[in-house]
Amino acid sequence: MCEVRHCEAHIRHYREHGWVLIESLLSRSEIDTAEPGLFGLYPRPEDFHAGRADFRSEAYKAIAGSPENAGSEPKFRPMQFAGLREFPFADTSLNLLPLYPAILALMEDVLATKDIRLYQAETFAKYTGVTQYDQPYHVDYTNHLMLPPRRDGRFAQAQAFLFLSDVTPDHGPTRIISRTLSDFLPLPTINELATRIGSDLVQSWEAASSAAVGPKGTLLVYAADVVHRGSDMRLPGGARFLFNLGYKAASADWVGANPWPRKGFYPGWDPLVSACSVRQLEALGFPGPGHPYWDEATLKGASERYPRLDLAPWREAVAARRR
Repeated sequence: MCEVRHCEAHIRHYREHGWVLIESLLSRSEIDTAEPGLFGLYPRPEDFHAGRADFRSEAYKAIAGSPENAGSEPKFRPMQFAGLREFPFADTSLNLLPLYPAILALMEDVLATKDIRLYQAETFAKYTGVTQYDQPYHVDYTNHLMLPPRRDGRFAQAQAFLFLSDVTPDHGPTRIISRTLSDFLPLPTINELATRIGSDLVQSWEAASSAAVGPKGTLLVYAADVVHRGSDMRLPGGARFLFNLGYKAASADWVGANPWPRKGFYPGWDPLVSACSVRQLEALGFPGPGHPYWDEATLKGASERYPRLDLAPWREAVAARRR
C-alpha cells in the first residue's frame, strides 16, 4: 500500500491559499470497501428518493417544516446537518478510512509534524430536495479552535472532506476561496460580516471561489481560517456522501471536536483498535512504543481491554528500556 500519494505542489498550494483539492487520493476500490458500512448508516439514494419506508430516512423529515428550515436565501438550516453521524461505526472498513496511510502521510506534511492527531471524524450525507443547502460564506475558526492559528504554521490544524461519492457541480460542492482574499479581516468578524451584508466583498469572493468537485476518493483539505460555504444540491434524485475530518498537531490542545476516549464503549471501537497499525493508533492518541506511560502493568491492562491487539512493539520497547 503506497503511503505518499501527494506531491510538493499540493503542499505549496495549501501553504499559499489555505486549502488544496487532491483528486482521487484514495481509489474508488478503496472507498468501495467501506460501502456496506456507509449504507448501513444511510439509505441508498434510489431508495430515499423513492420514499421507501426506512428508519434511517426519518432524520431528514423530523423537523423539515420548522421555521428555521424555511426560505431560499443562503443561511444555516438545521436540516443541512441532518446527515451527520459520529465516528466510530460498526463497520471497521469505514472506520479505517480517516486513518488511511495516504491521508496520514499528507497530513504530516500539511501540519509540518509527524506527531499528528485525528480530532474529528463524522460521515455526512445530503439528499437533493431535503432542504436548501446554500450557506453564507464563513470560517470554521470558532467551533474548532479556542485561539487563533499561528501564522508560521506551528501548532497547526487542518480539516478535510473525503469524498465517499462523486461530486459534480450539481452535487452541492463546497465553494472555497484563497486565504489571500480574506486575511486582512479579523477572524471573529468574518462570519458576521458575510451573513449580514450582500457586499461587493462577498460578491468578489463568489466570483473568485472554486468548486470542490471530483470523483469519490478525492480529498479537500482546508484550514479553519479559510472562507468557504456549502452550496445547494441540484441533481434530481441526487445524493452526496463524505467523511468530515479534522487533524491537528498533537500538542495543540486548544484545537478539538470529537473526544475519542468517551467513544470506547461504541461497538466498533475494539475491532478498530485491533485493526490499526502503531501509526494509526498514535493518530487516535494512543501513546507510542517507548512512551513513559508504558510499563508491565499498563501493558497487562491494555491486553485485557484489547485482547486482539498485537502489543509486540510496545512490549519490545519496555524490554529495551530495562536492558
